[in-house]
Amino acid sequence: MTKAFGLANTLMLTPLIGVSDTLPKALSFLGLSVLVVTLYGLVMAGVRSRLSAPLRLIASLMLAATLVSVVQLLLQAFALTTYQQLGLYLAMISVQCVVLEHGGFFAAGQHKARLRLFGLFAALLILLGLLRAGTATTFMPAGFILLGLLLAGCQAWAHYSKSR
Repeated sequence: MTKAFGLANTLMLTPLIGVSDTLPKALSFLGLSVLVVTLYGLVMAGVRSRLSAPLRLIASLMLAATLVSVVQLLLQAFALTTYQQLGLYLAMISVQCVVLEHGGFFAAGQHKARLRLFGLFAALLILLGLLRAGTATTFMPAGFILLGLLLAGCQAWAHYSKSR
């Protein structure tokens, strides 16, 4: 499958706005989401071929919820402040895993798409964390405006690069 994956159809825009008000919070979420999605992909790779579509969905939901629950429990035990700061956005990681699974993100041959999506996610998360902390724009509307400007800049750059 050579499907193009974007931030909008993978539910990654919500955490981009919600956790990017400070750089440490953004980096914490980035690390945890990469960890959970990677573990999810590894476990589902071994299970995916053995299950039918309905059972694969149930297994996907259970695995994603389990991994995020374990991460939440570990954060509560060892990094309570981080857990409180990230709040409900941690649960969004499990939803992202299920959406990515349904879209074929973990299928064979999607290595470049995976790297591109998580590279873009990481770059935007770090950039928003730096910009919002540096300009004291920690409110959500400022995050939407900055993200819109960054995405418009990315699209303009891609259009400019393509026309050359």
